[in-house]
Amino acid sequence: MPNRGRPTPRALGRLESCCWGFGLILVLVWLAAALWAEAGYRLALTAFDQSRFGVALAASPGTDAPSHAGLSHAPPDQSAWSAERIRQYAEARWNVPLTPEAVIRIHSVGLEVPVFPGTSEANMTRGAGRIAGSPRFGEPGNVSVSSHRDGYFRKLRDLRVGDEIVVDTRDASYRYVIEEIRITDPSDTVVLWPGDVPELTLVTCYPFDFIGRAPQRYVVRAELRKELK
Repeated sequence: MPNRGRPTPRALGRLESCCWGFGLILVLVWLAAALWAEAGYRLALTAFDQSRFGVALAASPGTDAPSHAGLSHAPPDQSAWSAERIRQYAEARWNVPLTPEAVIRIHSVGLEVPVFPGTSEANMTRGAGRIAGSPRFGEPGNVSVSSHRDGYFRKLRDLRVGDEIVVDTRDASYRYVIEEIRITDPSDTVVLWPGDVPELTLVTCYPFDFIGRAPQRYVVRAELRKELK
């Protein structure tokens, strides 16, 4: 009797080969996207540095060297990022202007993130976004910046009160010190009010490892201590 309805060994072998081939294609696509993203990250930071040529940078903590001295614009550390965020980062890398308006550097946690105007999905996947209505760096008031909790801003969970934040713009550099870290509800928009005190507020969703839509917000508030032209 013929073995109807059951695949033959040859058919199974072909199916297995197809599966291996498809898996290899997916790996190659992922590698290509990762390389594409790495190149874009380097280009964005390089373009930013070139746009502020001749401007003195803020010194690194405890030194007189510029804050970006020794940085080779390596790709962002994605070891703590979710797989979905890595994929979106690669896709969004080229969908926004090349040159950011600022770069935030927090040496205590190894964070270097470009800041773009607006909190579009592309901006927050590629870096961080300055929230609409927030003053620009250098203007009076509270500059509010947001990004994804499973991307760049996952490193915020390792911050401590007293840590230093250095922000480089095209015209100057600003040194902030963290004064407060708190967890609040999304409805608590007071933390984003511009006000008139020179501050920096970093905002992301919380908990960091929550599956689904995180219900709270993680807020880091820092005060301006020094400006270098």
